[in-house]
Formats: sequence, structure tokens, C-alpha cells
Amino acid sequence: MKPVTFLVALTTVAVVLSTVSANPYGGWQPIENIHNYRIQEIAKFAVGMHNYENNFKDPLRLVSIRRGLVQVVDGMNYKLDVMVAEGNRLDSKGSMYRTEVHVRLGAMELIFFTRIVKGLN
Repeated sequence: MKPVTFLVALTTVAVVLSTVSANPYGGWQPIENIHNYRIQEIAKFAVGMHNYENNFKDPLRLVSIRRGLVQVVDGMNYKLDVMVAEGNRLDSKGSMYRTEVHVRLGAMELIFFTRIVKGLN
């Protein structure tokens, strides 16, 4: 996997810290508002990077975020369970993927993107 980073707004840290419980440093905490714009952007980044790393062969399309965790480290780690559609057809079968993205100083890095459930509708 090639390390690729992209710039993002620095407000991500402040937004996410306001949606987790007190004392979030070090441990994984649930993201209370997975519909937040910044969290949606992180999920889109993860799917887009997965497509890029696979040369856009059989591209995935983000459908929804099912669950999210955040960890405050040297930056922020986001672990998201995302539902994706395979291909561009509206009736395409979906799958659930778990992804982790590290955000630090305005840059994003995809750590992993792994299918956890295949063939959902």
C-alpha cells in the first residue's frame, strides 16, 4: 500500500472532540454523530483511497456509515464501519467494510480498509 495523504480542514479535531465523552485521550471512544460532515468526508476519503489503490477496478461507492470510533493520539484515528455498494448500479449488492484513517495536521492517511460482511442488501 502506497502512503498517500490529502489535506483536510483542521477543524476536524475540534468537531470530533465535541462529539465524544470526556477524557477521550488514548482509548477508542464512540462517535456520537456519525452523520457529521467531517466524519462523512473521512468515510468518503477511505472509500476513494481504496478505489485508487485498486486502480478503480470494481470501484466501491459509499452508502452509509454504520458505526464509528475515534482515538486521540498524535492526531486522530477514526475507525469506521461503512456500507458500500459495489459498482454504480442502484441494485448492486452491498458489503460492510471496516476502515481506519489517521488525521494529523490537516492530512489524512488510510491505515486499512477490510471487508467484514459481503453481499448485503
